Amino acid sequence: MKFKEEIYEIVMTINEIGIIDEIAFPNNDVSHYFEVGKNFLYKVDPESLTKALSFMLQLSTSQFASNHEVNFIVNNEIKMIYLSGFLRNKQYMVIATTRTDALNSLNEELMKINSEQVNSFRLLLKETLKSQEKQSKNSVNYFDEISKLNNELANSHRELARKNQELNKLNSDLERMATRDPLTGLYNRRLLFEKFLEEKRRANRLSYPLSLVVIDINHFKKVNDQLGHAAGDDLLIRLSNLILKLTRESLDSAFRIGGDEFLLLLANCDKTSASLILDRLNGEFAKLTDIATLAYGVVEIDSDCEEDLDRCIMAADQLMFENKQGSR
Repeated sequence: MKFKEEIYEIVMTINEIGIIDEIAFPNNDVSHYFEVGKNFLYKVDPESLTKALSFMLQLSTSQFASNHEVNFIVNNEIKMIYLSGFLRNKQYMVIATTRTDALNSLNEELMKINSEQVNSFRLLLKETLKSQEKQSKNSVNYFDEISKLNNELANSHRELARKNQELNKLNSDLERMATRDPLTGLYNRRLLFEKFLEEKRRANRLSYPLSLVVIDINHFKKVNDQLGHAAGDDLLIRLSNLILKLTRESLDSAFRIGGDEFLLLLANCDKTSASLILDRLNGEFAKLTDIATLAYGVVEIDSDCEEDLDRCIMAADQLMFENKQGSR
């Protein structure tokens, strides 16, 4: 039907796949936009397709939609049409008009022609609004519950992260206690074999020399007897600090393997270079005490040979003993 100022309103019945089954109030002008048997969206402006799909989606999910602006193209002319509608018995009842204020006129015509259909529409609209209000209240309750659960979950994650942090620290402390000398902080004998195999494999792979050094403190017993065990412990700690200072943290490994006995694994270091390091260590140690001196033995490990740790330590021990006898 046709209104003033070229205003057209029609009511269409559309199936689930968008095909127009029926058009109420057909006339020649309206047929330019919608045709029975055609897809409801077949003349929608491509730039307005998203709005049309949004209209259909709202009809599907909310069972009601009102005043969606959608552009249609007829004879290369773009016409804005306002769409409203509702879903009933798996069919979409769609009202199309060229102006929003024409909906009032359309309602009057619908009441004259098919009051039962309009009453159903109004009833459905009322029920839909009630349902939406109820859903809105439920949504608030659901949101509050979800927020509460999310907060509890976040708190649980924080507590779990804190527990994991404490556990990691405890494991780190336990590992340090198991592999480190409590007095000096150097590696203890438990880690020696593992480190020896690791350094030997790396030296073999990278083709560089590896030196093993055994160090012993001459007259350490005199330090304890004359100055006390606290002074002896302090000397061990200060010697350990010197060792760490003169070796490379990321390459070399230092161990305390007995009371006053130490062992070094010097990576990428031949016997000559190792002896120079030990000479420097000896000179620095001499500044710490007038009673004790250092004795040491150095062996260069052939990465290709099958020498085991005990044999290397015995060889370094023998050289250290000869050095000790010479110094005495």
